[in-house]
Amino acid sequence: MIQINRSFFLLVSWALAAAAHASYAQFRLDGLGLLLVLALTVAYGVLVDVALLARIFRYRAALAIGTIAGLGVVFLFLTQVNSPSEWAGFFKGHPGGPELVILVGIAAVFLPFIVIAPLAQHLSMRQGRRWPGWITAWMALQLALLPGYLVLAGTEEYFWQKDYAAGQAVGSQARAGALAGVLERAEQRRERIWGTGWTYARQQNPLATFPANTSAWIQGLANGMDATALMASSEPLGAPDRAALRTLTTRHYYAPPNTQAKLIWDVLEPGSFSRQLAPAGVNESGTVGEEVVPVLLDRLEKHAAGRLCPGGRMMDADRAVLNAVILKHGPVWSVERRAHEMRPEWESYRQRVERLCPGPG
Repeated sequence: MIQINRSFFLLVSWALAAAAHASYAQFRLDGLGLLLVLALTVAYGVLVDVALLARIFRYRAALAIGTIAGLGVVFLFLTQVNSPSEWAGFFKGHPGGPELVILVGIAAVFLPFIVIAPLAQHLSMRQGRRWPGWITAWMALQLALLPGYLVLAGTEEYFWQKDYAAGQAVGSQARAGALAGVLERAEQRRERIWGTGWTYARQQNPLATFPANTSAWIQGLANGMDATALMASSEPLGAPDRAALRTLTTRHYYAPPNTQAKLIWDVLEPGSFSRQLAPAGVNESGTVGEEVVPVLLDRLEKHAAGRLCPGGRMMDADRAVLNAVILKHGPVWSVERRAHEMRPEWESYRQRVERLCPGPG
């Protein structure tokens, strides 16, 4: 029985470690209550197993206490599951992935058991019979959860790669005038059940402001589209394509660097760089990310002269914004010198900015 206890506590610690890490790493308590009640459900289920093996529930008082405690655990579980903040925190904004499989598995196996099994043992022993065989089978099912989850974790890699390749194929075929069709496929795509090739009957709708959907198909779609000639083109997207791309990057995935640069590039105008690169100020949220800066700089070197540099010279305000963004992202802390210093590649970015559209020589 000690080994059973260890197995179940290993199950909880392994299966729910990701959710716990997310809660603590982000200094958030949302989802922690649901995490703890899942652990409590497993722990109480193990306690009921021990009591069943000791035949404690043949006593009426033990049955009463066990029933009340079991109903209390069920009540706590249902309360936490029905809390929007706990639900959103536990699933990190998107109700799918391993968390949903773990939650459903624990709920289906443990919740009915902790209420029904004590009563079944009490009635059978009062009638002079052995407990029903299904109680033993149900206890074995509890033990099977851990290897079951381990098997699913192993098969997940295969299905993840398959989904990623399928999404990447769709993204890599993106063409001008066809992004609405890509968006439609993303909207209709149902999430795959973790560790299997099956999909949910209904779409798993996002719970947070941003869905944080990390499904393999969506990641493949994003990266496949990011590598297309359409995202590298200096020609602005048409209005329908731009609207579809905006929806994709706000509802389904964070835009990769080339895609972010494309969305910025298409609306850049002389004198308006600050509005696109740092709308609230360089040191505030919304400033263009450091992974986008080199991509955007390449575009400026190749295509800025004709469109963004009136008279062949970049406006001083635009150049100042580019330098400010580089100064924000470029420095790193030097342990040896105990001071911030500019990374060599970012120092070269400053030089490249100064060479952009210098004007008539």
